[in-house]
Amino acid sequence: MIAIDILRGSDLVVTIKPDSSSNQSKAVMGDNVINLQFDLNQKIDFKLGDWCTVYGENYFLNKMPVVNKVSTYLYEYTLVMQSEYYDLGKAMFMFYDAANELKEGEFSLMGNADEFLNLIIKNANRVGAGWTKGAAISTPYVNMTFKSETCLAALVRVAQQFGTEYFVNGKVISIDKRQKDRGITLRHGRDKGLTKIDTKTQGDSSVVTRLYAFGSDKNLPPNYRNYADRLRMTDGQLYLEKNVEKYGVIEASKVFEDVYPHRTGKLTAVDAGNPFSFKDAAIDFDVNNQLMPGVAAKITFNTGQLAGYTFDIQRFDNSLKQFTILKNKDEKALDVPSSLIRPAIGDEYVLVDIIMPESYVTAAEAQLKVKAQNLVNSISEPLIEFSVTSDPIYFRKKSLKIDIGDLVWITDPDLEINKRIRVIGIVRSFQDEYEYQLTLSDGLTTSPTQDWYGGISGNSREIADINSRLNNRSSENNFVGNVIMADIPVASDTSGMFQVFVDGSGKLYKKM
Repeated sequence: MIAIDILRGSDLVVTIKPDSSSNQSKAVMGDNVINLQFDLNQKIDFKLGDWCTVYGENYFLNKMPVVNKVSTYLYEYTLVMQSEYYDLGKAMFMFYDAANELKEGEFSLMGNADEFLNLIIKNANRVGAGWTKGAAISTPYVNMTFKSETCLAALVRVAQQFGTEYFVNGKVISIDKRQKDRGITLRHGRDKGLTKIDTKTQGDSSVVTRLYAFGSDKNLPPNYRNYADRLRMTDGQLYLEKNVEKYGVIEASKVFEDVYPHRTGKLTAVDAGNPFSFKDAAIDFDVNNQLMPGVAAKITFNTGQLAGYTFDIQRFDNSLKQFTILKNKDEKALDVPSSLIRPAIGDEYVLVDIIMPESYVTAAEAQLKVKAQNLVNSISEPLIEFSVTSDPIYFRKKSLKIDIGDLVWITDPDLEINKRIRVIGIVRSFQDEYEYQLTLSDGLTTSPTQDWYGGISGNSREIADINSRLNNRSSENNFVGNVIMADIPVASDTSGMFQVFVDGSGKLYKKM
């Protein structure tokens, strides 16, 4: 049994010895709390903000305890103390206002995981201090709308938007999947690591044996695949199957909006005197031959000062490989492009609202099939969850300490188990630090933390696609690729530019 010092600031409030039902409980994308039950021979006035350190992590009292008076000299306490990352639920997720201060609670922003994480950290430090960035996976830029959400709620949504996870280590926030191969093998039996193994099908996971897969509707020929509305897989294949012979036909469909025929080009020359003109010497087709009837061809920049902007193409000179674009009609705060915000050599772009050459359509169909195959491979078997109990003697002898995200091998010939699997949840005893209840799975059943400060309520925010708010057309701006914000020169005349803000790192943010 461990003793726990509960502090107020740096002052000791009381030292407790939790009973056998007390534990530390952690889950991937879920809770990180300690559940404490203990007796004292006197009344202690605990206060919000009291804290302790257990198993190397700090926990705080964010909700008043339950107290039962048994007698004048016996008081029973029940406390739930939360890790530091719950403080993210105490700070609202704000954007820059006209004074370049984080005071706008309802806004839309185009960003990647790294940019959203930067803004979450800025807001967390606006209320608290010491929050820093860990890892952030490389993602496309997407448009998201936020309304009256906490930083914790925003962190959950951003991770889900990019199909990944978040984790917080102390005050270091990461948007990434947390996993580490420990090289540990656990078996059931004496001196093998485990005293119990339970198996079950995880949550409401459903098996799919036939997956219909479709891509985007962008950049397709008008008579594509007998007038199909969306990109199909190679040879027009509608669906992929796996394990039909085991489970029968169980259908589902998936639209991959980020898969469409496109070419990522790169500027090879610009006109110093004309920001509307630039060249791409490597383009391998004549844009004039790929126009859609009645639709203006467009170019969307992925990197550089024009990142995220879409422009109508006024003309394309195939002999010079030169584009001339029109001013962005939807930007009201400033002229784009201009001598201030302009294209540069090396900027990357994609063409939209054109009919891409057949080779690009074929490549996109192949990409769609690969994505669909990867998905059907992961959903064509039941997702199994294991609940295992550690053997404290074995764990102590091997000095094994397990955390969420760890990868371990579990083997049992009777249950036909032999696989590497991820720890997605732990319950750790305070009676014996080597006594664990582990939840193992290749997927997640835990819901993202929704607590007193979670703010993840359908009534408290608007889960709306930004396309309904952007003036730019949705076909121009959704998943255009990896966008890199460039540094913006200092303007000598900032009139009319109040909607564009540059943060301390020199990154440009545009309030939609």
